[in-house]
Amino acid sequence: MSFLQQRKQIILASTSSIRKQLLEDVALDFQAVAPLFDEEEAKEKMNHLSIQETALQLAIGKALSVSALHKKAIVIGSDQICELDGKRINKSSNYEEAFLQLKNFSGKIHYQNNATVVALGDKIIFKKISRVKLKMRKISDDEISHYVNEQKPWGCAGSYKYESLAKHLFEKIDGDYFSILGLNLQPLLAFLHKRKFINLL
Repeated sequence: MSFLQQRKQIILASTSSIRKQLLEDVALDFQAVAPLFDEEEAKEKMNHLSIQETALQLAIGKALSVSALHKKAIVIGSDQICELDGKRINKSSNYEEAFLQLKNFSGKIHYQNNATVVALGDKIIFKKISRVKLKMRKISDDEISHYVNEQKPWGCAGSYKYESLAKHLFEKIDGDYFSILGLNLQPLLAFLHKRKFINLL
């Protein structure tokens, strides 16, 4: 017997390995589908929005692009934007960019802004924005180089994998752990239970 009962199909509008792992860890039966959504094009039209609102609109865009093709399914969308000194930090694409991002974070406070939404039948029925404060310890260039070579974190928000070895880089976090990983899991599960989309019995 499965731990959970599900009353609807659940789709994760993402191919992120860590988001998939988070849902697998809580025994959800789901399908991961790549959203038909041009994130970079959408960002160019959102320069007037706050960082948190941008993350929310990107999460909504991803979820609705999948919901349009799977109208009876619960579709989970999420987006993550890293912030330093009030500015959006784009994801790195190689060693050099990841190294420079981490060097800029060294000894400073930065933020991870996460938006998680649920779509059903082309409508958004749940949304949650969270902002996590992270203080990185003062780390040397050699430590940064060692970490980047080991983890190859380009493509990650902030150029680190907090679910793994990046915990060694930090002094303190203030906020939701799961949001750092890219999915505000606890409010999402509470919503799915409240609406009886899933239950334990």
